[in-house]
This record gives sequence, structure tokens and C-alpha cells, in this order.
Amino acid sequence: MYNDIIKLLNFEGFNISFKSIKTAQIDGIIYCYVTLEKNKQTCPICGGNNLIIKDYRTKKLKHSISTCKPCFIIYKARRYKCKCCNKVFYENNSFALKNNKCSVYTTFIVLETLRSHTVTFTDVAKQYNLSTTSIMNIFDQYVVCRRTPLPRILCFDEVYTSRKSYQKYAFVMVDFQKNKIVDVYQSRHLNRLSQNISNITQAEREKVEYIIIDMWDSYRTIGQLYFKNAKIAVDSFHVIQHLNEAMIKIRLRIMRKYDKKTKSLQANDMYYYMLKRFHYFFVKNYEDIFNGPIKILKMRTKWTKDEIRRYLLSIDNELKEAYYLKEKYREFNLTSDYNNCNEEFDELIEKFRNSHLEEFHEFGRILAKWKPYIKNSLIRINGRRLSNGTIEGINSRIKTIMKGANGYQNFERLRNRIIYSINKDTPIQGTPIK
Repeated sequence: MYNDIIKLLNFEGFNISFKSIKTAQIDGIIYCYVTLEKNKQTCPICGGNNLIIKDYRTKKLKHSISTCKPCFIIYKARRYKCKCCNKVFYENNSFALKNNKCSVYTTFIVLETLRSHTVTFTDVAKQYNLSTTSIMNIFDQYVVCRRTPLPRILCFDEVYTSRKSYQKYAFVMVDFQKNKIVDVYQSRHLNRLSQNISNITQAEREKVEYIIIDMWDSYRTIGQLYFKNAKIAVDSFHVIQHLNEAMIKIRLRIMRKYDKKTKSLQANDMYYYMLKRFHYFFVKNYEDIFNGPIKILKMRTKWTKDEIRRYLLSIDNELKEAYYLKEKYREFNLTSDYNNCNEEFDELIEKFRNSHLEEFHEFGRILAKWKPYIKNSLIRINGRRLSNGTIEGINSRIKTIMKGANGYQNFERLRNRIIYSINKDTPIQGTPIK
């Protein structure tokens, strides 16, 4: 029976000798009454051992065990008095911390559960029969995340954090090679970034060799000002995103010419139907489109993707021209080599800038403006191309944290929550473990 209670309370690893231990259930709540064996104690002030037991104090500790019922430890704690210096102190124990209303095990299991980015403070509170405020207090007390050292390859990006605050986007720095967060700042604005980055020593900043960014001018400025030895690369995903947006505008402009303004898509013009129904042909990688028969409900038949593409491009010469120019850049993006791409890149820039398609003029200007940084994205490190794919995956987890909590008012808590959940090796401050 004694061992069963020890297992129930998860005290097996705490090396505790109990004088008495018993349990009772009252109104659906489990109470565990505990008194420790009398052990040798020393005065924390003078180190003396001439002690007497002054009295006993009863402590009530929340203790979350693997049961759906609330559990409390009623701990009868001895208080000793030192005859030499008159210091009064509690006996040593490994399951309760001073001035803490939760047991050590409860604190530990709460912190371990919060490692997951999919759980919220409220979820953990319900799981362990605690209040949400208690969970947040435990987290704030033990989780204080520090910036990790700057890596060789650094990714810059932002993540949407609040619609209520002036600072709507937080700035995230990620280690490209280790897939770990370096730090999170509250704002992506240039002046705030400058204040934060300038606090990092120049010697540490000079170790950064590559910085990967999207097309946010502030990031480029920060890279140029504070990371003198680093090459700046623009993530190719964002370049392709701009290209696809231009392609979508061209498709929509041509599609509207055939719009009969009907409520039913199938009752509309055949050209309109096909351009609307198979819009993804103009932005999706052709290799990723389904290779089997595809239904065309308006014609009550099935076509292959080759037949569908051939039909779509026959609708309008401008559309056909735009599609093949877009594909030419996509091929360049996928296959070009950093050391031998200048001539082909210059030709593509001219084709876009000189195109009679207005939608591609702007894309041509973007290519010209960011050319050296787009070219740098073709660099490969240990066979891996420079990109912000790493940080995009991390941002997805950050959004899950934000969505689950319905936003955070305390940015420091949000920052700690993000780093603690994503960098799994983040230490707990003042680890509440025996």
C-alpha cells in the first residue's frame, strides 16, 4: 500500500523517506497527508547542528498527478531553531520549494508540457487542475530565454503578432543550419532593429557570413550596416511570389474579357470557365499538377493536363507569352549556377522590363533592384541552397502558438514561449528538479 501511494504521487525518483503518508478522497479531491522522517539538519546561517524542533507548520501544495481529479499534498513540515544563532528554518525536502504553492513535480511536468507549441496555458491548466494564472506564473518564473550566439548563416523574417498594437509584426532571427531561433524582437521597424542589433558586439556580428531576407528594405539596410562581412541573399520563394502575382493579374485581365456576369460558372463563356476553373495552371509547378484525367464539367469530359494547358494558352497570345516567360524564369531559378548565371540573368531582366505586358514591367524592376541579392540565393552551403524555408516552417509554429492563445498582451512572455517551444534544448532557469 505504501509503495502504491509513492507511485501515485510520482515520488519514486525523489529519494524521500516518509514517516507517515496516507491518502483520502473528499468531494472528488484527493488529499495526501505527508510527514517526513526526521533527518540530520544544519543551520543555514551558522552551519551549526545544535538544533531543536520549534514547531510544525502545515503546508498545502497543489500536486498534479495522472488523474482527472485535483490532488493536494498536506505536508506537516518541521521548523527547527538553532540554539547558537536563534535562526528558525524549515526542514529540507525535495518535493516542495520555498514560497511555492505547487509541488516540484507539478512545476516540472507543467514546464515539460509547455514544450509543445500546440498547447496553450489554458490547455495545461485544465490538464493539471490548476488555474491559467498559475500556469503563466510558473512559466514566467522558470523560463527566461536568452539570445543564442549568432550563427554563420542567419535568416531574417517577420511574423504577425497583433492587430491591436502599433507593432503588428515581430522580427525573427533563425540559425539556417541548426533550424533554431536566435532571437525574437518586438518590431521589424528599422530604428528598433538598429537599437537591438547594435547591442550585439561587433566581433560577434563579423562572424556572420550570409544573411537571408525577403524583400523588406529595412532588412537589407540592417545587413549592410551591421554585418559587414555577410553576403545578403533574397529568398527565391519571395521572388517567385512576385512573379506569380504578376501572372495572376494578367490571367484575370484576360479572363474578364469573356465574363458574361452569370451566377453559375458553368453557364459562363467557355474561355472564362477554363481560365477560372484551372487558374492554378498559371502559378503551380507544372510537374506537381495531377497527371491523370481531369474532369471538365462544362464539357462533360476528361482531359489530360497537357490538353488543358494547350487549350488555356490558345485563348490569348498575351497569356501564352506571359506563361512561357514566367516558366523561363522559373527554370532559371531552379537550375542556374551562382558562378555562371550573369548573362542569362541579365537577358531575363531585359525581357521582363521590355515586355509589352505592363504587369511584367514591375517584376522586371524588382529583378533589377535586387539582382545581386537574388543571385546570392543561388549559393549552396554543403549542398543546400540559401533560402528562408527554415524560418517559414518556424513561423508556422509561431502562428499556431498565437492562434491557440488568441494573441499575447505580454510580449516578453510571447518571446519566451516561442523560443522555449521551438528550441527544445532551452534550459529551465533554476531547474525545479531534485
